[in-house]
Amino acid sequence: MKRNAEIFVVILSVALHASGITVHPDYLNVEIPPNIAPLNFDVEGAGADEVTVTLTAPDGNTLTEKGPKVRFSPRAWRSFLAANAGQSVVGEIRAGGTSLCFTNTVSRHPISTHLTYRLIPPGYRGFKYMGIYQRDLTTFEERPLFRNRQTDKRQCVNCHTYNAGDPEQYLFQVRAVDAGTVVVSPKHGKKKIQPTLPGGYPYGVYPAWHPSGDYVAFSCNDTFQMFYLNNPGKIEVMDARSDLFLYRLSNGKVTMIEEEPTVFECFPSWSPDGKLLATSSARMPFKELPADGPAREKAVQEMCSELRYDIAVREFDEKTLTFSPRHIRLDAQKSRQSFTFPRFSPDGRWIVFVASTHGVFSIWHREAELCILDLQERKVRQIDEINSGESESYHCFSKDGHWMVFSSRRGDGVYTRPYFAAFDSARGTFSKPFLLPVEDPDAHTRRQFSYNVPELSEGPVRESPRDLRSLVEQ
Repeated sequence: MKRNAEIFVVILSVALHASGITVHPDYLNVEIPPNIAPLNFDVEGAGADEVTVTLTAPDGNTLTEKGPKVRFSPRAWRSFLAANAGQSVVGEIRAGGTSLCFTNTVSRHPISTHLTYRLIPPGYRGFKYMGIYQRDLTTFEERPLFRNRQTDKRQCVNCHTYNAGDPEQYLFQVRAVDAGTVVVSPKHGKKKIQPTLPGGYPYGVYPAWHPSGDYVAFSCNDTFQMFYLNNPGKIEVMDARSDLFLYRLSNGKVTMIEEEPTVFECFPSWSPDGKLLATSSARMPFKELPADGPAREKAVQEMCSELRYDIAVREFDEKTLTFSPRHIRLDAQKSRQSFTFPRFSPDGRWIVFVASTHGVFSIWHREAELCILDLQERKVRQIDEINSGESESYHCFSKDGHWMVFSSRRGDGVYTRPYFAAFDSARGTFSKPFLLPVEDPDAHTRRQFSYNVPELSEGPVRESPRDLRSLVEQ
């Protein structure tokens, strides 16, 4: 289905070039939240030295800016969107003697106000400069939550996540020196935890809050990297083993969910009611792996192209804190694909996930694309309306389910950037995606960092970088 998405992009590109006008980023014919920051863009092509952009509302009111660098006034933009929520506005770009028309829809549904992500160079091993940042989506304000340069230890920081977008319930992890997970919770306080795990696992990763706020599901993984000599993917990041555990925030107790030596399991995700836990689960093609680290990695490496992950689901009994056996909802071997990052929609009907040819870290796979599973009708499809010719990966719904943010390497195939799309929960379809707006669109090209793990929240984090540093250094 990647091919269909590529054909659509080519057709759209031909239509835009027929006018002699191109825009970057592509904010044409999209659905946008009524509270989003101005969608500024650059105009190129014939007559681009003299550009006028006009947005016309159904009542005849207009918003006009000059180009070729189109920078809307934030105050005028907010007023225009607020007056036209739930309506379509017609845009016209006039450049010299040519023009290009488009129609954007202003949704009735606001998007979550903040986006949290890790900024990291697109490298393979180093983490000298990285940090977790939060962006106000209604403005262009970006602020650091924690940067590894705040201490002299330069730890790796990652795995940030909220409980259903609540900015007062979140966690993030620190690895290497002073490793642990920083937890902020109104019920369980502010602290750093380091669960003691069996089997020599150093720490838990890929956390998922239970909706109650009392438990967090983690996976524990031994991962390693493998570099290709002649492959467009360049690198493969693989599990040597992985298991799941449940952590109780009230008393720090760890309960292993399953320890099956011939099954790798990771990327837990709770249903909105907390009764189901979805995971990515790979079944080994043999009964036993070598216990030795290098020998084990070699054995996994030899079956690299055949290692595929199912979408599995377990029932959870909160009274007894027990799980049912794993039920496979999507069989990877039958599909000849690997399924990762399952995320429930807030209404519980849909699971959006990533499909690739094999493996577990889809961001390194150019063919990786987003898919959606209808749990009610038991149907699955590729989301052609938002996929591209490059890797699509991590994704997160807004709390009300009307918007989804996802990671994509479209554009240059190197840097991961966040894109947004409106979601129709009745039909399971998405609108045309649009790139995170920035005050100067050229900043996306100048910023040589990838946006990693975009997570939506309903407001800003209250803690300052100094507060979070104190927790990291506990």
